[in-house]
Amino acid sequence: MIVWVGIDDTDTYDKGCTTYVMYNMLKEFLKTRGEWRIIDYPRLIRLNPNIPFKTRGNAAVSVGLNVDEPGEALELAEWAVDSYSHRVGKTSPGIVISTNNSEHWIYWKALTDVIPMDVAVRWMSRLGVIHRGGRGVIGALASVMADLRLDSTLELLAYSESTPKPRIPLSLVKRLNDSTIPLTFENMSDGHILIQPHGNDPVVFGIRGDSPYHIIHFASFLIDEIDIEPKWLIYLTNQATGHNLSSIVNKPYTTGYIEGSVSGMRQVGGGNIELNVGSTQVFTYRHYGFKSVDKATYLIAYGGVKPGISGLDLYMEGGVALMIKGVARNPKCPRCGGSLESTGRVGLLKCPKCGLITGLPRQVSYSSEVILEEPRSVEVRHLHKPITRVGLEGLVKVFNRPSLWII
Repeated sequence: MIVWVGIDDTDTYDKGCTTYVMYNMLKEFLKTRGEWRIIDYPRLIRLNPNIPFKTRGNAAVSVGLNVDEPGEALELAEWAVDSYSHRVGKTSPGIVISTNNSEHWIYWKALTDVIPMDVAVRWMSRLGVIHRGGRGVIGALASVMADLRLDSTLELLAYSESTPKPRIPLSLVKRLNDSTIPLTFENMSDGHILIQPHGNDPVVFGIRGDSPYHIIHFASFLIDEIDIEPKWLIYLTNQATGHNLSSIVNKPYTTGYIEGSVSGMRQVGGGNIELNVGSTQVFTYRHYGFKSVDKATYLIAYGGVKPGISGLDLYMEGGVALMIKGVARNPKCPRCGGSLESTGRVGLLKCPKCGLITGLPRQVSYSSEVILEEPRSVEVRHLHKPITRVGLEGLVKVFNRPSLWII
């Protein structure tokens, strides 16, 4: 029978990695079971990025397994979580075992809203889902029920428990990036390497893309260069899909959207900007690198919503800035064609050439510019959909799972 195993909340902000728990679980499973018993790729699902109690990567993992009975999968998952979790502070690992992975509404709810623990437990009870552990069962359930039918991407994660992490040469990353884009993405930004995390987790690097063969090519060259034991796993993910924008809730700790005229702007704390858009305060961080927000007269913005002093504040992650400029000029004299000048009296103009005084209005011409505001690649959140992926939606389904999806 096929059961779906979900795991979440096994790491802290400075240590551990939920994806590494899944890697070790699958390697253990493969010791006694055939590869055909693992259904498709394991899944790496990023959840609501605005949840205040999220883990470091805010990701849950899941996989479909062909087993004799659910207890077999539960025992394996409990072994992996007990062996590879980093339980410190607010870490609250959770395991979910389900024979059904089609309740996609749970995924969309977890991606765009806040799900209380008691609500998730009621859902699982109604659906006959086995669960163990703490708050992590919420993300684990969402990963099991993930809806990746229309769009998904891949990420190859390479692991090593040795420290310190090996240095990855910038020149090599640039060469591999140039040879694999657009079928890999977000490997570099402004001369900075984006593929290597800097924490104490076991991830050495992660290559994202829409083609498994391109990310394997990329990873193989890196492994050879930095001389570590090949140890990696390819995940099917919702990263770079923009799924979090599917539902705009506009309540605390969700993704919000606002548009309107900018009635005020001021700089706060180190170059960050606060804008008044209608009755909402919109904050933009300097390091996001938005080009024209400070000049906008009309703004369309999306981002995380948090409680503010007098209402809800929106922390902008992207959008569109409209800049309208008006230039006023004096009209020509209707009698002689000379250039009218101000008389110093409101509403009256005088022609210095023929002496005509007139109440003709000044002529105003307008120009406008629309700027798509995208954050710098080094600052984007996992779910942000880059422009380079537009048109590649669903491409992952074209490729079969390669033999080197796990080593």
